[in-house]
Amino acid sequence: MQNEQVVKFAFLINGKEAHTSDRTPDSLQLLADAAYEPADDYVLIQRTAHGSRVVSTDDEIDLETQKVEFYAFPTGATFEVTVNTHSVWWGEPSIDLGKIRRLANVGEDEDLFWIREGKGNEKLALDGEFRLDRVGVEHLRTHKREVPPVAYVYFVESVEYTTEHASLTGAQITARVPDWNPVNSLVLESEDSAKDELIHPTTVVEFKGRTTPAHFAIVPPATFGRV
Repeated sequence: MQNEQVVKFAFLINGKEAHTSDRTPDSLQLLADAAYEPADDYVLIQRTAHGSRVVSTDDEIDLETQKVEFYAFPTGATFEVTVNTHSVWWGEPSIDLGKIRRLANVGEDEDLFWIREGKGNEKLALDGEFRLDRVGVEHLRTHKREVPPVAYVYFVESVEYTTEHASLTGAQITARVPDWNPVNSLVLESEDSAKDELIHPTTVVEFKGRTTPAHFAIVPPATFGRV
């Protein structure tokens, strides 16, 4: 009779994949199966949806439905900081700000602010160390980063104009030209050897993606001599 195949359950610990045959191991079993020995010399921290938590020896973790991520630290000390009221626990007195952002799922378009009572809030850098061993628990909050509007530059007869719009119609362009004479024509100068383009009032000119600013010329109506 052949032995039944042993099922292995995977998990991440300190960025490396490890395995255990126990579907619901406790912290000591996880540490031992990941070769962190003696297991009771380590503290185990589990990543959560919005931060991290300390895993106690009484906790059982179900590894069957998801791959769980852990961090092991050879110390009994743990430190806490909150991000948007969610706890981030760590096993060292300082933590990289990039790690906080990852654990707390801080978006790339968000800034982290350190809430400091009586001292004013401080915007934190994207990386660098943040101390966790101060008196009391420090609190961080996220805030959407203000993105400055894009300014597209174009020229009409060497006069510089800017717009926040990625494209404009010929009518919108000529509307900004002082004393525009409607009998004149607007011509977009070519970026290469192609022909210049006659811009009608309904023609859409794209500014986004151009390698150089658009240059327009004002061309008066043609004058034909008598035959």
